[in-house]
Amino acid sequence: MKLVLSLVAIVAAVSFAGAITPIGGTSSVSTFSGTDAETILWSQPATGSAMGSQNFIDEPTYDAGVADDVEFADETTINKIRWWGGYWGGTAPTPIDSPIEIYLYMDDGTGNAPTLPQHTSAIDSWMVDVGDYTEVADGANFVCEYVFPSWVVFAPGQKYWFEVRKAMPFAGAGQYGWIQSSPVALSPCVQGFDGLGTVWWTAQTSDAAFELIWDDTVALQRSTWAGIKSNF
Repeated sequence: MKLVLSLVAIVAAVSFAGAITPIGGTSSVSTFSGTDAETILWSQPATGSAMGSQNFIDEPTYDAGVADDVEFADETTINKIRWWGGYWGGTAPTPIDSPIEIYLYMDDGTGNAPTLPQHTSAIDSWMVDVGDYTEVADGANFVCEYVFPSWVVFAPGQKYWFEVRKAMPFAGAGQYGWIQSSPVALSPCVQGFDGLGTVWWTAQTSDAAFELIWDDTVALQRSTWAGIKSNF
């Protein structure tokens, strides 16, 4: 009886592992357009498939993440990030309503990767609940936006790395990934994928699709609210 149960467990594990891939989904070019209130300070358009970037909350053995670099010549301030993501391998309707994890790292000194260990060495992070970011269809994939709770300031001549991933179960939901972007702007994006042998941070062949934004509407709303609070 114990042998039968062990064999069942092994088959289940192999089936699970075989279903997970580092890249998947459907390649799709974005047709999304922002608002006139936005100043796009960094832009890498969506041009490819999705690279697995997911906190597998029901199977942490397969923890995965993608990070990409950014660097500005002058001090630069943003209040919003936009990125493109895609789904594959699941049976549930998409998009999946699950939290988003955003991490900001320093460069590890090589110019080719963020610091290690992943997640815990980040200089800042945002755990974004459902309803605190937007996600709408854009071709075969989805475009997401998040307004930072406070302004994010980048020092001049310093390379930083953003990691964006979704925290959701594999069972039913399948996989989530950050959409590829080409051509490569600085260094290629990097990926880590526990359970598939992809060491954190392994260079990929593309960038990841995202934009860093200063949105005047967001700034006006915050200044107005600050003015209202000062009157009480």
